[in-house]
Amino acid sequence: MALTFFKIPRNKKFNYRPVYYDQKKEEREKRQKAALEEDSGDYEKALRDRLQMRWKRTSGVRSRRASTQRLLIIFVVMFLLLYLIFFI
Repeated sequence: MALTFFKIPRNKKFNYRPVYYDQKKEEREKRQKAALEEDSGDYEKALRDRLQMRWKRTSGVRSRRASTQRLLIIFVVMFLLLYLIFFI
């Protein structure tokens, strides 16, 4: 048996398991649940949920398209300004 004067630190072990969040899977499950509930007669709530999900899906596309157009316009204006400054 070895006699030690100092305690040697060891690595700490954790039981951490990362959680993966899949937004598309959550939306798909929500749509399936809404489709099953639609048969129960709460048509307005199901319609409202469907419209809300559709709005969320299309709003990201619109904002990206607007951002791309804005960036293109800025580049064109900067190019024209540089052309006027250096060549005229």
